[in-house]
Amino acid sequence: MGALRGVCSKPRKEHGARTDHDYQRNTVLPEWHGWLAFRRGCATNLHRLGVDDWTIAEILGHEDVMVTRKNYIKADNEKTQAAMEMFQAKLDSLSANQVPTKSKVQVIKGVM
Repeated sequence: MGALRGVCSKPRKEHGARTDHDYQRNTVLPEWHGWLAFRRGCATNLHRLGVDDWTIAEILGHEDVMVTRKNYIKADNEKTQAAMEMFQAKLDSLSANQVPTKSKVQVIKGVM
């Protein structure tokens, strides 16, 4: 086998044995993870773009939108992280005077 001289853009199965370089996957190209991953990625990206779940289900060929929601639309971790950071900032901005202490809470008798 020859010395590593370049990166081949051909898939491994099309990479010939008689080349002047060893096979090395081109990391610039995305790695294929199969059709299910493609469909999940498509559904998740459509959801991020604001496409409603019913339309995404129709595109994927699902009769039940819950299948799409449960198995294909994945949580957007960036949005979740940003929301939690905003929530924490709001909590941090509250002063001790704005949050009632236990001594200020009044028990309502006769309820239940």
